[in-house]
Amino acid sequence: MRKIFKRFASLLTIFILTIMSIVPVHASENTSVVNVTDDLAIQMAERFAKGIGENSNIVANNPRKFYDTTGQAIGYIVNYNLENKPYGYVVFDTTCESLISEYSFGNNSANPYEVIYQSEANVFSEKANTSEIYKIAPFEYGIVDNLGKIRTNYGETLEKTVLSLNESRGKDPATWDEVLLDIDEVYENYTLVSTNHLQEFISFNEPYIESVTGHYACAVSALLACGAYYNAVDYTDIAGDYMDIWDSTGTTVSSESGGITYGSTTIGNIGPGFVDFCAGKNVSVTQNTDYSPNYNFFTNCIDRGDIAVVHCGIISSDTGERAGHSMAAEGYATLRAYNSGNTVHTLMVFDGWGDTVRYLNFDFDSWTDISGTTFNG
Repeated sequence: MRKIFKRFASLLTIFILTIMSIVPVHASENTSVVNVTDDLAIQMAERFAKGIGENSNIVANNPRKFYDTTGQAIGYIVNYNLENKPYGYVVFDTTCESLISEYSFGNNSANPYEVIYQSEANVFSEKANTSEIYKIAPFEYGIVDNLGKIRTNYGETLEKTVLSLNESRGKDPATWDEVLLDIDEVYENYTLVSTNHLQEFISFNEPYIESVTGHYACAVSALLACGAYYNAVDYTDIAGDYMDIWDSTGTTVSSESGGITYGSTTIGNIGPGFVDFCAGKNVSVTQNTDYSPNYNFFTNCIDRGDIAVVHCGIISSDTGERAGHSMAAEGYATLRAYNSGNTVHTLMVFDGWGDTVRYLNFDFDSWTDISGTTFNG
């Protein structure tokens, strides 16, 4: 799969020019109204693709309107075809400053609706293909299944009705520093009950990755560490391997800042994409993804000498919205706090940002979701 990356300013300029050239805007004082139809969404998508240099034979089709959690329409997901075969998508979102929240071009690109429906087809009615899709959080979308639950493209199942999703999910706001313990904090405040870990700790800090690739996505960085563990990474071409993992997992552009392209990866693509990447390196690896794993799911993996990736979400204290992160799990440790005597189950992770091991509190009671992918090589 090939993706096109341009600087944010270029994208915004192209999109504004597209709107100005095909949409009649009627302004009255400080307000303007644009009525976007399915046909107009297709025109916008085609001009966007051509404006950033994509194949001139690309055809936009199947525009799908999506809604916020109050039921208000806020944008369109539009598919692309090339030579009558699926070739990516673009998401137009009026709640985003740039009006384009994500896009991806390539044979393996699946839009958020397709990700949900393809992975959870058995829980949807025959009319699911015409079901409404709702934006739950930045880059997270959901469809209502047969039982009235919300299935999301992050593999999350929500019990609440759509119209109540804008309410608090009952999770306390948090920061990543609250759920990740530094090693010096562990030594000062805890005693070790039990542990096991891989023989070496593998990490690629974010500044280094950004400097050699111009890109960053947490899941891709986690998988790069996994690839290094299975001897599937060429240390003379880190950038090439990083972008190969990016493509094989269908990672999509989420934002651009300071010359760096940031990406978002669907949980269901992480394991299979890594298996494909390893196969291209003649390394045989299998994967298992669990959307509601227990602690033993990870400890069993480590105990047999394999590596894993943990995917988790919190309600960010900065934004009040879900923030997700994926990290390579390279060990585990059960700790007992000196002051309270309470035990804490942790995973020893490469957090995707720094170089040193951190301890992820698996027992944290305000996860919005936690999933895992284990490998066997």
